[in-house]
Amino acid sequence: MRRRRARIAACVGSLVLLLAATGCAPIWSPINASTPAPFSLASIEAKAALPRGWMSSTYEPVGGVWHFTRHGDELEQIFIRRWPKTQVVKGTNRAIRDGMTMQELAALSLDSRRLDDGVGMLVVQSNKPAEVGGRPCYRIDYTYRNAIGLPKRTVEYGCPVGTWMYRFEFNAPVQHYFAAGLPDFEALIETVVFTVRGA
Repeated sequence: MRRRRARIAACVGSLVLLLAATGCAPIWSPINASTPAPFSLASIEAKAALPRGWMSSTYEPVGGVWHFTRHGDELEQIFIRRWPKTQVVKGTNRAIRDGMTMQELAALSLDSRRLDDGVGMLVVQSNKPAEVGGRPCYRIDYTYRNAIGLPKRTVEYGCPVGTWMYRFEFNAPVQHYFAAGLPDFEALIETVVFTVRGA
């Protein structure tokens, strides 16, 4: 009887550890020919044609952040997220104000990124106006070194839509993976449609 209880306790303990270890891990879905295009990103009120050959995941508990990779998170990532304009931008004491220019929005995002843990030697490659889904946005392109000194590069589009701020971000190591993945990201951007009610 004691052995049986010990085995049950060990099984329950293993299950708890497994759930704890994977509780925050993404569950990946392949993007292939059967994936609808455009794909409804319903939790953030948008649609886009997703890059085939990549994998997708979403984080509903944190507001519907959409996350994509082809070879794994260390090699390339696309994030699509939104947050209320009234929310203080991470690492700063500022929120988005009505009437801010795209350059001011881009500067606020860059300030936030410079203050992120594991971001060093950030250098802006370009910062210019853009358009996503027929909306005025900014497009910033910057390089940095991560916590272990790996050179990485990010292209980010930021779009105010109604009461929301949207961010579309592609991040990859400078060597090989950035150039290899950027065309898929830019192709996704070209297909974005916002479905925000009342905006």
